[in-house]
Amino acid sequence: MSTGMPSYGAPQNNGYGNTGQGYGYGASQPGASGPYGSMPPVQPTLTIGDGLSWAWSRITDNPVVLLVGFGIWTILTGLGAQASYTVDGVEHTYGLGIPGGNIISLAAMLIGPIAMAHVGLLTSSGRKARFADFFTFPNFLQGFLAMLLSGLATVIGSIFLIVPGIILYYLFTFVRYAAVEYHLNAIAAMRHSMRLLSANVGVLLPFALIGFLLLVAGTATVIGWIVTVPLVALMTTYAYVRVQGRDVARYPSQG
Repeated sequence: MSTGMPSYGAPQNNGYGNTGQGYGYGASQPGASGPYGSMPPVQPTLTIGDGLSWAWSRITDNPVVLLVGFGIWTILTGLGAQASYTVDGVEHTYGLGIPGGNIISLAAMLIGPIAMAHVGLLTSSGRKARFADFFTFPNFLQGFLAMLLSGLATVIGSIFLIVPGIILYYLFTFVRYAAVEYHLNAIAAMRHSMRLLSANVGVLLPFALIGFLLLVAGTATVIGWIVTVPLVALMTTYAYVRVQGRDVARYPSQG
């Protein structure tokens, strides 16, 4: 397990014919929005169709690592999950619900997103993820605190009224990316996520809704989550990168 600053290669082509001198996971683009300062005045150009196409192309380019890696964290998160329903007076229970599973699930929910954000950002910069990347946690402590605080805020919002919890869940979607990419402290990462998502509701809310529907569809088909979880994760990465005025790494087959 790695928790330090990852080592990155040369800057990647941004897909439009120029290679910027960036840092971290990718090259900064002119007019791009960083963790501080005002939002860029231009509206970001991103579409669900392009996001889905890009995410699917990255999965097919590196299927074993991405499907297995995201699958491992999904399973760990669900170890303590168990639900039941009644049909014709007979109660049916499903879910793993293994002893100690709740503790493992909680830990996975807090640290797994850090590693998955790292994998998503690597993929967006044009590099192929390895299995080791799914167990790499850049800015671990602050990322952990950011996930913990945003999770607690969402739960509290849901307890008092459902709607505030949903709104906070949406606004904190990018917390893990901000903590990983910019090595921000927990509060700064939460603020950056809220700033990006609140300023771009028109373009980002549809991504959130489609992502939710894909995850529901994946769960309903029992094993469909094997594909939908990495697909939604990479779509979210795409939205995070594009909404800041940068582009994800493109390949000859993509426009």
